[in-house]
Amino acid sequence: MASSETGSKLSIIRIVQVLLRESDKDHPLSQQDILRLMESKYGMVVSRKSISRNLLRLKEAGLPVMCREVPRMVNGKEAPLSLDWYWDHVLSPQDLKTVIDLLYFSHLPAGQIRQLAEKLKRLQCRSFEDGKEGIRNLPLPQNLPDVKETLVLLSQALCEKRQISFYYDHYEVDGKRHHGVSPSGEARCYIVHPFQVIASDDRYCFLCNVEGREDISYFFVDRMADIMLLSAPARGQKSLAGADASAKLDELLVAERDIYTGNPVEITFEADVRLLTDIQTDFGKRARLISASPDKVTMEVTLPQAAMKAWALKKAPLVKVLSPSYLVREVKEAAQSLARLYGL
Repeated sequence: MASSETGSKLSIIRIVQVLLRESDKDHPLSQQDILRLMESKYGMVVSRKSISRNLLRLKEAGLPVMCREVPRMVNGKEAPLSLDWYWDHVLSPQDLKTVIDLLYFSHLPAGQIRQLAEKLKRLQCRSFEDGKEGIRNLPLPQNLPDVKETLVLLSQALCEKRQISFYYDHYEVDGKRHHGVSPSGEARCYIVHPFQVIASDDRYCFLCNVEGREDISYFFVDRMADIMLLSAPARGQKSLAGADASAKLDELLVAERDIYTGNPVEITFEADVRLLTDIQTDFGKRARLISASPDKVTMEVTLPQAAMKAWALKKAPLVKVLSPSYLVREVKEAAQSLARLYGL
């Protein structure tokens, strides 16, 4: 008796496994299909009556086991016939493709993308294909700090409408993070009224109002440090005195990211020290410090020349390309063209 009960329990588990891995709405299974798969996949031979009984048990238990009901009459009574059994997965194939697309559009390491995609694919039946064979993403040049705990505090502040305080960090020539300072040279602690956190391109941007001002400021969450949730209530955006009171927060930011091609070349450039944080964020370990003075740094980076040309023009006049000579010439010609365009 115990052996029979064990076999019955194992049978129903195997049916669930077959439905999970071999079926979906577009790939239903007949009871005969389930019998065949149980024998070929798990070496289990059961009767068709047992399959039918266990399928109904699973459905009555509230599991997402679906079928097509065909009306029929047996001895003058209605006795619908249950056909085309399948597991109603939480994520449809289209949902899953969308989630996997989001992975590939992110800048996570390529190996992590593949591992996560494989785990997600196991949420669907075996026939699911994401169409991503041979496709890889472009990882970020550096690993951004883990901001999970910061986001939890920001979410709490937003939900409870409370002020927060924090320091805002930047990079210096020693390659380390430092708190921003006030004009007096002391570490500056911001007290702000939170409005919204916006996620874009693997970074979170925090929109808020700095205490004592009447506008909206933004801070990158990965550069915020020593965040404290304060007891003081936060003011709302509509209480601002300026035009920002009615601004749509998600329209205050524009995400732009171009792709540049070409063979990477070794490039030397000079930049204002205020750009060290941007250099760290945009180039990561690809950028190497050659020398530094109180107001300038000389850096070396290896990347396609088109990318450096665009970056130098974007950061002008705080950047000067020093080598190679042909890139110096290209940037100079672009700057001259801009000057002529604006009649300078």
